[in-house]
Amino acid sequence: MTNVPVSETIHLNDPAPDAPRPADTITVSQQSIYYFLIAVVFAVAGFIVGGVTFSTRGVSLEDIRSAAASGAREGVRSEISSMNALINQGGTGGNTAPAAPPTPAVIDTTTAPGWGSTEAKVTIIEYSDFECPYCGRYNRDTYDLIKRDYGDKVRYVFKHFPLSNIHPNAENAGNASECANEQGKFWEYHQILFANQNDLSVKALIAYGVQIEIPDQAAFAACVEGNKYATKVQSDLAEGFNLGISGTPTFFINGLPLVGAQPYRAFQQAIEQALAAGG
Repeated sequence: MTNVPVSETIHLNDPAPDAPRPADTITVSQQSIYYFLIAVVFAVAGFIVGGVTFSTRGVSLEDIRSAAASGAREGVRSEISSMNALINQGGTGGNTAPAAPPTPAVIDTTTAPGWGSTEAKVTIIEYSDFECPYCGRYNRDTYDLIKRDYGDKVRYVFKHFPLSNIHPNAENAGNASECANEQGKFWEYHQILFANQNDLSVKALIAYGVQIEIPDQAAFAACVEGNKYATKVQSDLAEGFNLGISGTPTFFINGLPLVGAQPYRAFQQAIEQALAAGG
């Protein structure tokens, strides 16, 4: 995941949307490391001086202290030199070989709802859950900006990743969206679902179809009630698990993952990089 601050991602334990999550990195300043090393070396030197003082005969205490201090200074210099090398190498322990670039995932999008040219240089694939609050946040804060700024430059594809153990209506909502897609109304339905996450009951799912004027209401209602596309929704879910997805929303931009309801600038940076790489 990128260095840009990330909004919370919904995982299987579905944490509270507003609870900030600290980075999984502990940072220790270089100065603190130096002080620690100096303390350790001089402590060892003190033990040496004490031991030699009581056991050595014919050697002055001043000579012992001078030798110990000199050795301690050299030890500190050596440790600092080694630590500097480690820090300059990014903490790799001397392994300066560059990391291999990530391998883009290959994802079939032929049967998934999408907008934008199939010839676009950049393809964005969203794995989402219509009941997920973070997916709703992304839809409110970022989705429209991507469509506004890159609508003629990207192909945008939607796939289902319902976390049914914590979102009991997610699979039905995913199925209903495919019923709307059957009649050319996926994206209108997609938007009304995210705008009404508080009620995704079967009755409401059918009513939303009326609101967006799906042409054949009877066929739509039968599709929703009969879970016509349940297998397709489950197929997307299985595909997502195989790709290593564990929470929603998760995105792939030209096959490279971007996880979470991140700020628009994170998507903007990833899309611009993909456009530049695509020539």
